[in-house]
Amino acid sequence: MKALLALFTLLLLPLAVLPASSQALPEIQTITVPPAGATVTGKLGPGGRNLYYVSAQSLQALAVTLTSAGNIAEFQVYAPGVQVTPGSGGIPAINGTTLTDASAKDAPMAWMGVVPQSGLYLIAVSSTAGPTVYTLAITLQ
Repeated sequence: MKALLALFTLLLLPLAVLPASSQALPEIQTITVPPAGATVTGKLGPGGRNLYYVSAQSLQALAVTLTSAGNIAEFQVYAPGVQVTPGSGGIPAINGTTLTDASAKDAPMAWMGVVPQSGLYLIAVSSTAGPTVYTLAITLQ
């Protein structure tokens, strides 16, 4: 019995010290965009990131506008096929291609363009400073 308990402890002990990167990702909300557009409100902590999927068809016009308290939030729009993995500090890491003028270096608060292919586009809303509340407006035509 003692040997069985020792083996059981030996097998389970590594599970108790799993790195933070093995944490499950939060569920990513899919926003349904009716003809009049969709609006989502949210809040972010310092350095936080919220993720949303929007389904679009090839050659649809997509418009995204973000307003936030203190203008300290920005967003990125990623093409279909993006990979989201657990990142450091519980903030998801994103590996994929952003649409033209919709990357972190562009720091957009408004963006409009034609999507090149059908699929799920990822919109990542991030805080560039402290905590904030925001409103994200999306239209598809």
